Parts: sequence; C-alpha cells; structure tokens
Amino acid sequence: MIINLENKIATGNHVLVVPVFEGEFKKTVKDLPKKISEFLAKVEGNKEFTGKKGEKIYTYVEDANLPAKLLLIGLGKKENFKYRVAKESGAIIGKNLKAVKAKEAEMFLPDEVKHLAAVFLEGLFLSQYEVDKMKTKFTKKEDLKIEKLSILTEMKKPEFEKALDRAKMMTETADYIKDLVNSPSNIIDTNYLANEAAKIAKENGYNVEILRKKELEKIKAGGILAVNQASKKEPGLFVLEYKGAKNKDERPIAIVGKGIVFDTGGVNLKPGQHMNEMHQDMAGSAVVLGLFKILKKLGIQKNVIGVGALAENSVGSDSYKPSDIITMLSGITVEVNNTDAEGRLVLGDGVTYSLKYNPKSIFTIATLTGAVYVALGHKYSGLISNDGKIRRDILQAGREVDDLGWPLPLHPEYKKAMESKIADIRNDDRETARGAGSSKGAAFIEKFVDKHDWCHIDIASTAFADMPKPYESKGATASGFYMLLRYLEK
Repeated sequence: MIINLENKIATGNHVLVVPVFEGEFKKTVKDLPKKISEFLAKVEGNKEFTGKKGEKIYTYVEDANLPAKLLLIGLGKKENFKYRVAKESGAIIGKNLKAVKAKEAEMFLPDEVKHLAAVFLEGLFLSQYEVDKMKTKFTKKEDLKIEKLSILTEMKKPEFEKALDRAKMMTETADYIKDLVNSPSNIIDTNYLANEAAKIAKENGYNVEILRKKELEKIKAGGILAVNQASKKEPGLFVLEYKGAKNKDERPIAIVGKGIVFDTGGVNLKPGQHMNEMHQDMAGSAVVLGLFKILKKLGIQKNVIGVGALAENSVGSDSYKPSDIITMLSGITVEVNNTDAEGRLVLGDGVTYSLKYNPKSIFTIATLTGAVYVALGHKYSGLISNDGKIRRDILQAGREVDDLGWPLPLHPEYKKAMESKIADIRNDDRETARGAGSSKGAAFIEKFVDKHDWCHIDIASTAFADMPKPYESKGATASGFYMLLRYLEK
C-alpha cells in the first residue's frame, strides 16, 4: 500500500473517508474544505448516522469538484477513543474500503486521533491481511487490497512519518507471524523455522545458535528428541541473542517458544476434528521469531534471548510411548503418561538451555493446553507464574494493547500432581487430568526454571481465531506478540 500525506482533497473516481466522533458531526464538517462541508451538511440530519462506533454511510457524490464517493465512519465517543477502539476503527475503515473495492482512497484524520495515529493506521493495515497466499491464478479471486491511500491531517510530516513507520513495522511483523502459523507443516517445518532464525540473525546482526539432531543428541536434550523421534524431519533448537540494553552485561529476559510444527498427539492420537488445526502448534516459536524481527528496529532497550524448541509429534513405529521414561537436558527424568502432552517436554529442554545465558527472568509461550480454552474461552491467554510482579506487569501490558491475559493459579496441589512414583516427574496427571490442565502443564515447566522468575503464557485459546476481532481475520492472530513487546518496551 502506497501512503501519501496530502494537504488538499483531490477529485476523481476514488473514495474519501471521513471518520466522525459521536456528537462531533458539526465540528468535523467545519474542519473540512468548504465544498465537502457543504455536501456533508446535507446528511447531518440523517438519523441513521450519529457517529457511533462502526456506523457508516457510503454514498456517491455527483459533483465534478469532489471525490466520486464518500464513506462516513463513526468512531464512537471521543472519551472512549483509546488503543483498542483506535485499532478497531482503523480496521473497520480498511474492511469497508475492501468491501466497496476501493483501490484508491483519501482519508481525513481528525486532530483528536493524532496521539493514536500509529495504532489507528496499524488497524487499517491489518485489515488487509488475507490467508490466500497459497491460491494460484486458477482459484484466486480479485485482489481487493487498497493500493493507494492519501492522508489529510494537520500532523507535522515528521510526526506523521514516525506514526506511519511504527504502524508498518507492527503490521509487517504481525503478518509475518500469522503467515508462519497459518501455513501447513509440509512448508513450515523444523528446517524452515531454524533457517528463519538464521535469516533474522543475519539481517539484524544478532548472535544465533542453531542445534539440530546431532547437537541435541550430544547435549542429551531428551525431551525434544523423544517428541520428534517418529518424524523424518530433524528436531531443532534455535537461540537468538539481542543486546539492546545500555549495559551490554545486563542479565537478559529469556523468551522460550514451543515449536511443534505438527502435533498428531503421537500414540495418544488427537480427535480427528481437531487434527487439521495442528500446524498452529508452533505459534509460540513464531512469536519469538516475530519479536526478534522488530526488537532492533524499535530500539528496545533490553537484552533479550529468544529460544525456539522445534519438533514434529508424529506417529510411527519409532514413536515415544506412554510409560516411557526419558531423561531431559536438565538431567530430570520424566515418566511419559501422555504423548499428547508433548509441548511441555520440548519447553522443558528449551528453558534449560536458556539458563546458560543467566537470564534475569524467563517467559514461556505456547499453545500448551486445550484446557485453557475451557477455562478462559477465546478472549484471554492463560498467565501462570511463580512471581506475582511479573504476572501483574505482563497482565497490564496485555491490557494496554488488547492482547489480554488472565491469571491462573499455580497451587502446590497442582505441582504435587506432576510427581511420579517411578521417575522424578510425569508429563500428565492421570488421576485428575481434566481439572486445572493449564496450571498442571505450567507446573511441569516450572520444574526446569531453577528458581528464576518465570511466567508462562498459554495461547492455545487465542493463537487462532474463529471469532476474530475487527482487525483480525479467521486463522492466526499473533497472540502474545503484542503483550510481550509492550512488556519489553515498558
């Protein structure tokens, strides 16, 4: 999309978008050029349009001195125009422009929107995302994306360009994460993700470490190796290192993502109706890669370590099995009760490997448990932590950017439930497995954090949307990315 900053309204066969706050119609009209004001005055008394959020009027203009089409969009009450509403309003405009097949458009940006211009534009850009990357000329429909958008605003050019750059970077990164998660595992496999880590490191000058099967066997990363042992693909583990703190020796924040490129459930096979969604089980590692695409561009002033634990949980004669006992990278032995509780195994090794960087704190992010959806529905990710301050801070960060989390308990009884009679721990609680599944999965991971401050983000309920927000489309959402980025920025 080409974005231009303009100081006058052009004529011709394009759409002029005028966002209007509820109860602010007269003021908005007054701020526009005379000919547009005169035309809009004709619709001022239209009771169907009051400026409520999402309300719209789309009309043709029979005047050679004006744009051929006009789209009025309500922004709601001015006092409610905060992050979420700004992002959703931008998306509503973008989707309406796509609906009317507007290749070119102009948009008036009210003065009251300036402080959230980056978020507003990000919502508009995000609305253009499509999941049809794999379609060819045989089935691909007309591309309805906006090609050119001219902005009319009183913002100074440097201020506007800063907002625009931020919106573009955020959108490009979120779209990158969504493309990874939406794509099937025959394309986005362990090799692909490892190569992406190397590519991101090269582009940004990061230190990178990539371990494949041979290296994982050498260090005895038993969790990753066991989960992957029925797959023809090599397992992997990548580590990206960003040094943004003024003190380069400052202890880093480690973010460890689950990278299961496809999860059959293993011998404990998943129900068939869910199987076609299991390429999304690498969403945690996709968020890690997305973060490292943008950390340097935004100048985040923290040292950050990003780890992706990569495997494919397949079924075959080499599958790991219930009753197996495996030895993790940490040396902890695990009784396998459920081969579909594999995410915590690869994360356990990922967390252990991150400890060599002496992190100040650790975050794990994963589509870990279906239980989190049962507990919280599709609006909230589960937040489970051994440190109250980290959990409060990440919770607040999520609220600020509409990437919501909700605290779940890490009760001593849930930790006890992960104890095994024949090994150090077990990966599933057979007796009461249907209860507090998210907390128990996190309790397993906590065994590997070695007393470090830690918070787990379970995005199994939010990484994929069947009921998307206005600025989302069905499919991947980049959930967790916004929350973690905001935390790091603060």
